[in-house]
Amino acid sequence: MDINRRIQYNQGVGKYKLLSSNAGVGSIITTKMGYFVMPLNVKEWKFLSVLERNIKEALKKAQDNNIKKIDFKSIADGSYVELIDDSRFVNFLKSEQDLSELNCLVSVPHVSLNEQGYLNIKKHPLNLKFQDKEQSNKMNLSDERFYVPAIHFPRWFYSKKGGHLKDLADWQNLWYKNKCNGGDLEYFSPPRDPNDKFIRTYKENKGKKNEVIRDIFRPLTQVPMVLICENGHISDVPWYQLFCALLKKEKVSDDNGFHLFEYNCCDCSSGGLHELQWIENRNQSESWGILKCSKCKVVVSLEGIMNIKPFCKAETPWNGIGSYQDSCKDSIGSRSKMRFALATSNSVYYADSFSSLYIPQIDLNANLPDLYKEALSELDRLLTKKREKDADCSKSQLLDTYEKGLGYKIRESAEIEINDEEEQEIKRIFLTDPEVLKNSYEQYRFDEYQVFCQNKKLKLEDNKLIFEDIDLPKSLDNYFNKIQQVSTLTVTSTQLSFNRLKMPEVQRTDDGFVKRNSGQTIFCGKVENLYALPANQVYGEGIFFDLNIETIDLWIKEHENCLTERFINVQTGELGKSLSEEMKSYCINNSVEGFAKFYLLHTFSHIIMKELEFSCGYPTSSLKERLYYSDRMCGVLIYTAEGSEGSMGGLVWQAQPYLIERIIYKSLFRAEKCTSDPLCWESDDQINLAACFSCCLVSEISCEQRNLGLDRRTIIDENFGFFKSMLH
Repeated sequence: MDINRRIQYNQGVGKYKLLSSNAGVGSIITTKMGYFVMPLNVKEWKFLSVLERNIKEALKKAQDNNIKKIDFKSIADGSYVELIDDSRFVNFLKSEQDLSELNCLVSVPHVSLNEQGYLNIKKHPLNLKFQDKEQSNKMNLSDERFYVPAIHFPRWFYSKKGGHLKDLADWQNLWYKNKCNGGDLEYFSPPRDPNDKFIRTYKENKGKKNEVIRDIFRPLTQVPMVLICENGHISDVPWYQLFCALLKKEKVSDDNGFHLFEYNCCDCSSGGLHELQWIENRNQSESWGILKCSKCKVVVSLEGIMNIKPFCKAETPWNGIGSYQDSCKDSIGSRSKMRFALATSNSVYYADSFSSLYIPQIDLNANLPDLYKEALSELDRLLTKKREKDADCSKSQLLDTYEKGLGYKIRESAEIEINDEEEQEIKRIFLTDPEVLKNSYEQYRFDEYQVFCQNKKLKLEDNKLIFEDIDLPKSLDNYFNKIQQVSTLTVTSTQLSFNRLKMPEVQRTDDGFVKRNSGQTIFCGKVENLYALPANQVYGEGIFFDLNIETIDLWIKEHENCLTERFINVQTGELGKSLSEEMKSYCINNSVEGFAKFYLLHTFSHIIMKELEFSCGYPTSSLKERLYYSDRMCGVLIYTAEGSEGSMGGLVWQAQPYLIERIIYKSLFRAEKCTSDPLCWESDDQINLAACFSCCLVSEISCEQRNLGLDRRTIIDENFGFFKSMLH
């Protein structure tokens, strides 16, 4: 059947793909018909905009009427959306992204289409849910409440008949001007050539009084090329300017950059503007072809187009066609240069996503030494007493009044002896905002780690987290503190922002906390106007391994010389630049011992996932790792989400004592040999050492560190391997 209407151009995309590493706001998604589309920012998503409007109204009403607590669940029900229950995650995002007004996470509605491309709204689960709740006031939700709007990108198309190359807006104007099917753009989608009509026709409302005969036009071909910059901007190749610049033999590939977007074009010698044609040339190795003016017949070759370096114009089409930022600078403050890329290239989109494991609320001070708790309690008492006279007294002002030092005051008022080092740590904790402390990246993961470590068995009332210890076999007792069967876990994930050309970066602030510094956010406008974010929540199961840190410390001490020699280059090499900051910064002051400890944990995680693939049949793409690593933790959670192989009890079953012992043994034996040896075993690469896809690397969606920081010799080398005694 021929597609002739805009509604039939809808694209079904799974809710979990929309917030994945390669699909989301600002990405380029390939549709079922082979065209490329780009999802718009979340402010344009109808179900989110309706909720935000209602939240804003509720906040204003609460302020006017001095209402302290707002029921966001009721607001969500009134907006016909589903909230995701994970307040810990919301608080983390408020701190991580400085989203001061973020109040809730919203589940992305699942969208499925029929054969004609229509949504079956009446039978949609979300619609039925609210119909059942309000039988007296039935309301059918409109289609747009389920859509994620998108635009065509790239915006340039050429015809199969003659190869005429035009911007999408020019093709639409030509469609309207030629009165194709009455000039109705409803029948222009997917983009069609107004000059290339099929012989056969299409009858709408066939057999009825209002039967209309429509002409069918051949679809246009989309140009699959874009320009991207390291700050996340993306633009179409300015084909007309490029044609004119190449015609004058300008140095468009100058390493210093070229003003291509602002290039002063010349008119055609036949009068008026050039009329471009895209002519494919199979004789060229790149097969890009040539550009030709159909009027004056001049031709320019597209050979070498991949090397063009135009200055970036800071375009943000996901915020709407023609939207730009003020400027775009590179790392040294100069105007950024763009690079050529195919629309399907991996470098076009790197999502900055974050996931959260649902756990019970944690008492932040529960693990502090008693001395610290007593000192902090005394400081709180002194602050309360001070504020009785000076209500505006801050914590810093309170400490400034102690001329002889904090330690002297604590000793004087509470008879608590603290040394200089303890004084500085108590001062830091006292001055740190509890929300900031709670939401630092390492602390966030440590909270999850502590839930596993401090409980032999746990079952939350809402059944979102259920796990229990297994009886460790004696052969594993020296290497692990515990191994747990996690029969149920809940993971919430959302996309924070995205970048292009390079992975999203993170920075450490002066107070030691990790802040993401990605290229572009998924929302448009000021952060203080963002009240909700889309998210996905999935249930799954897994296995938790807690490695024995004391055994690791002894291993590092015993083989200090070997490990230093092996990892000294890693510390200063490419891995030090490529590994995520949140992991790199907690490698025990970035020492070689810290990197050795990380390589050990990360490689162990990968060989277990690989063994589960070989022995049990789970593809590694269905498994994921969650690393718990810093100077105070060393563990990993290997889990699978609902819908994946092993998510119906299969993975937990493998954690039985006799089975997990066999899996660990077999993974170690399998790691001894690699089909790429001896090249793999002797590799001195500065990102991965003895590791390749044959032995250690897994699917990138399964690895938190993008397959970086792996070395099987750290695990099984007969001289310094951590598990060498167990293996040999």
